[in-house]
Amino acid sequence: MTLYFDHIIHYVNGIASIDFPNHHIKSIQGGKHTELGTYNQLSYIDLHYIEWIDVFDQPLAQSYAQTEEGRLSFANTFKVRDVCEGFKRICLRTNDIHKVKEHLMQFELDVVGPIEMSRTKPDGTVINWQLLYLDDDSDLDLPFIIQWGESDEERKSALKAYFHHDLSIEGVTVQVKNIKKTSENWQSWYGLVVLEEDEQYVNLGFTDDNVVITLEKNNDEQYTTLSLNSSHIKKETRTFYKGAYYLFKPNLHKH
Repeated sequence: MTLYFDHIIHYVNGIASIDFPNHHIKSIQGGKHTELGTYNQLSYIDLHYIEWIDVFDQPLAQSYAQTEEGRLSFANTFKVRDVCEGFKRICLRTNDIHKVKEHLMQFELDVVGPIEMSRTKPDGTVINWQLLYLDDDSDLDLPFIIQWGESDEERKSALKAYFHHDLSIEGVTVQVKNIKKTSENWQSWYGLVVLEEDEQYVNLGFTDDNVVITLEKNNDEQYTTLSLNSSHIKKETRTFYKGAYYLFKPNLHKH
């Protein structure tokens, strides 16, 4: 079972206002999830991307969250009022979502899916994908699984015009209460491997993807920081934007 980092979800209150400081990151119009009451913009770094998401119909989102399909979805974020902006969860990509579900069912997890999804792009074309959600007893919304209706090669060909060729995603930082337990679980569930660890953090890696997941010890469980390598900056820059930290690191080897 091979998983790849796919994207990170950044909830923003007022998606039309996205204007990233210094234009380090640019976004394109995504589309509407008509059944969920949400809509998005997308920033493709490469096939790894940032999904900026907002709600156009909160009652619809709350209603979808009450369904069997929606109870572990992003819509479930809006079961409470006054949702804060920021990173909400990450998504991992697979080429065989049914095999992943079979693997996850070995563990004491609440698993929902695969769920058939689609959205209509501004040009009228329809994108299809499947989602698999899982949940445990932690406060953190766990990484979920996606399988796209097109191959990586087909998607790369269609999306390469939007890639940020000066950037690459280095990793995501996640605060968790119990580093040891979370690390062991994510190794078992997602097939991640330990790259580096001490008492305060663990770096987890994928078998066939360079993105690093850093677990840091903190009682406030949340996704806090997206780290990117940039060929356009000379010194490390940390930017707080709409409830989330973006850490840009100089990459002198990328041109």
